[in-house]
Amino acid sequence: MAAEDVNVPGNNPGSGSYFPRIDQFYIPEWLTMQFVLNNMICFTPLISYGTTVLSIKKSKTALGFSIDICATMLLASILRISYYLITPYDITLLRQSLVMIFIQLILLHTSLRYRPEEYKYENLEPVEPLTQLLHDVWLEYFPLNPFGPDWRLLIKSLSYKSFFDFAYKILLVLVYKFLKFFDPSYRRFRSFWQWNENSRFWLFLAYFSTAQITITLFAAKVMNWDSLAQWIGSTIGSLGLLIESLLPLPQISILNKLKSTQGFKLILLVSWLCGDVVKISYLVFGANNISALFLFFALFQMSLDFYIAFQYVYYRFYYPNTIAVPQNEEVELKTFDSAST
Repeated sequence: MAAEDVNVPGNNPGSGSYFPRIDQFYIPEWLTMQFVLNNMICFTPLISYGTTVLSIKKSKTALGFSIDICATMLLASILRISYYLITPYDITLLRQSLVMIFIQLILLHTSLRYRPEEYKYENLEPVEPLTQLLHDVWLEYFPLNPFGPDWRLLIKSLSYKSFFDFAYKILLVLVYKFLKFFDPSYRRFRSFWQWNENSRFWLFLAYFSTAQITITLFAAKVMNWDSLAQWIGSTIGSLGLLIESLLPLPQISILNKLKSTQGFKLILLVSWLCGDVVKISYLVFGANNISALFLFFALFQMSLDFYIAFQYVYYRFYYPNTIAVPQNEEVELKTFDSAST
């Protein structure tokens, strides 16, 4: 039989022969895992915090949401951009910082517009001054006047055990003050980020951004001080990562104080956890020229988010509440779903 008489599928003339064969399992070369992770890490903030903006607008109140979250992410993103000017890292993280600043400015504007009276500075609880706490710890181990008639008691009190106990109490005081600073229900020094005038928030961000970027450009680009620029870059980068990793602390303080999940937005916690997974996946599989500090602080932040998840489950299902708590988060999710559809 001649070769031309062989009936080969696909050689027969017909309507199907005019169209090219399409491989149903074909994946474009540009559609790689790194490409997917790069875009997810860039645009995740729009989804996670954009839903919070819609939720606050829908309920017309920012009760249960701490504007400290905006401060944390704005300061961390600005520092990350300054760090890029000295030590360029992966461009995807720079894009994410720009997107984060954009959505956080919208979220801050919305939160300030619907800020409840409970969040005003005069309605917050005062916290003990650091000098008073240190004074109380000193009196616990040493006499008030070490050069007075009680100097013999001071000599007797000097021992390794008392010294280490004193140092341990001082450390606890510093940790206590540090955690209280991130508790939005207590007054801060100079009412930082608790101002009653909304304009002060925008002025602070403008001054901070201008000063930060000016110092960075002056040291790294204008004067070409390489050693100083590297030191400034290391300080800025570490500080930015530390600030971002402390993002969950205000929410942890609120849940611990209220002992309930009232006003807590479940969708925000879910977005945090999803963002942690995407961020760590990106740092492991998709990033180039990334310091190990990025991964360390990302894991630390995820551990705090998991602690918030534990708080939510405990206070929502296991903590004994004598007063019925309204299910605000469920109502909020339902209204958000109905609004999105």
